[in-house]
Amino acid sequence: MKQRVYTVGLGDQVRLIRAQTRRQAVAYVSRTLLNVRVATQDDLIEQLTKGVPIENYRDPDQIELDI
Repeated sequence: MKQRVYTVGLGDQVRLIRAQTRRQAVAYVSRTLLNVRVATQDDLIEQLTKGVPIENYRDPDQIELDI
């Protein structure tokens, strides 16, 4: 598959990432900025008591259909 160079960033902080897809470029940058792991029961209790909501993942490329 052909690779392209994507700009990935927030505000003025932009990185140039060579990848095959936009999703790969975003995943690459996010791995260097974020720590992701499965939440423990203690994590859930602590965050929910602070009022942090549980958000549902939605594919950003998913198209909403008016039904």
